[in-house]
Amino acid sequence: MVSLEIEVCGPNRDLHSGNFGGAIHNPLQALCEIIAKLHDSSGRVAVPGFYNRVRQWSGKEREYMARSGPRNAEILKDAGVESGWGERDYSLHERTTIRPALTVNGVLSGYQGPGGKGIIPARALVKLSFRLVPDQNPNEVEHLFRKHMARITPPAVKCKVRTLSRAEPVLIDRCEPFLQAAFSAYRSVFETPPVLVRSGGTIPIVSTFQHALGTPAILMGFGLPEDRIHAPNENFLLPNFYRGIQTSIYFLSMASKIQHCCSRKAERELQLTT
Repeated sequence: MVSLEIEVCGPNRDLHSGNFGGAIHNPLQALCEIIAKLHDSSGRVAVPGFYNRVRQWSGKEREYMARSGPRNAEILKDAGVESGWGERDYSLHERTTIRPALTVNGVLSGYQGPGGKGIIPARALVKLSFRLVPDQNPNEVEHLFRKHMARITPPAVKCKVRTLSRAEPVLIDRCEPFLQAAFSAYRSVFETPPVLVRSGGTIPIVSTFQHALGTPAILMGFGLPEDRIHAPNENFLLPNFYRGIQTSIYFLSMASKIQHCCSRKAERELQLTT
């Protein structure tokens, strides 16, 4: 992911909209114009070069995702909406996983209190987050975005772009032995075969483990779609909490056996070469 903050500045103070409206460009209006140019009419990110490194997946992989992932109707139900949005020719599950996205997370500007106040605000701010996919580079995406901002910012205002955080995309091999241990742990505790699905969520330390330490990362989730993640009344089902503890214990036991076997194999290979 790349998390960014854009600040659009105009006058050095809030202005009376009756005295200056129609003559001074409103920073909030300018920010809305900028936001409107971040996507095209088909829901694709409009930053030039943004899709250059996006990996194209085979029909076989997309068929697997269609079988194992949630259906469009399930995603709409979980979100509490009636219709989806985004790139054509991709399912909703694909749009949130194998396709990148740019999301407007929040906007702050102008008068927020009760009643009205006729002003042109001095500044406006928006928080954005790019969700990236395998082969995309967060530093490159940030560079492309900054160039795009320089092109689309109205000349009557000034724009500042601040980077809040970056994280590289992560792909985990389904054939990884430790992932198979997790598979067995879930099956033993929940008494049903688990399903391996992609996720659009971001845990920045995972890419660090993979690249800096050269160690596999196994992501084991126990939450449910109705947990209201990142929203008011976020919750976690207690039975899943306790089963999660059991599953983790089972996984660590299995993982230690795999590690022991790998170590013994490495020792034998070393003896043969020496």
